[in-house]
Amino acid sequence: MPPARSSSGDRLTGDLARATASWLSLVLGLGLAGVALAAARDAGASGEAARAVPAAVVLAVTVPLVLAAHGRSRWQPVLGVRRPVLVLAGAAVGLGAAGLVLLADHLAGGAGGFAVTGVDVPALLLWLVVTLLLAAALEAVPQELALRGGVFGGLRGHLPGWLAGLVAVAASVAAPAAVVWATAQLGEWLGVGVPAAGYAPGGRDPVSHAAQLAALAVVLLLVRAVVGSVWACVGCHLAFLVVDRLLRGDAATTGLALRTGEGADLLVAGHLALTAAVLGVVLLRRRGGRR
Repeated sequence: MPPARSSSGDRLTGDLARATASWLSLVLGLGLAGVALAAARDAGASGEAARAVPAAVVLAVTVPLVLAAHGRSRWQPVLGVRRPVLVLAGAAVGLGAAGLVLLADHLAGGAGGFAVTGVDVPALLLWLVVTLLLAAALEAVPQELALRGGVFGGLRGHLPGWLAGLVAVAASVAAPAAVVWATAQLGEWLGVGVPAAGYAPGGRDPVSHAAQLAALAVVLLLVRAVVGSVWACVGCHLAFLVVDRLLRGDAATTGLALRTGEGADLLVAGHLALTAAVLGVVLLRRRGGRR
């Protein structure tokens, strides 16, 4: 009996170490990406060329490190990297919920609600292609593999699902602060001048940004629990980023002129709440059917 307990303890220690390594791999990748972006701008890069540099760096650093930390035998059961086509299912869930929220806001708000006031189709299509490629490399793929894969997937074999999820949500909220620190330290060590950064991008309120990160993390965990594949999380994450950036973006950049009625923050919150509610009902019904 003692050897069995020791073996179980060794597995727990190993999984905790791998989950921690997954989170640190993400922080390291994003920190190096921030340094690479500063170096690229110092070298004269701008626009999409400059944005592509950090995207390539974080993808090249984080993904191999997370995969190496868990080993090939754990890629399917723990990281959940099966069936990449499920990225479409995740995107459909996110876009469907967003569409319903925006339609409801438009119908309820009348002239003051959400509305599309202008479309430049070529500009919009170009923006979508570039945004999806860069967002997938910089955010969705490395974050989902590290957080919903390495952290949540690595812990749920030893912890109750709700507790493993809570740890994964906390890891999601803490990551930006750790990345700000890592970027500054790496820039100093590598001799690259990195502009000072805050917890929330674009001067947004840090508290509301942390709340949005936590809400998004919960939604993505529900996607992982319902579908079972990190690729579905990637698709839902990309859908959220596209909707969020369209609502907050400049029509000259996105090609889509919008009136947001009650405001982008409320619409984004409604989008996340509806997605969580739908996924929560599916999960509860599934578990109820197993009893």
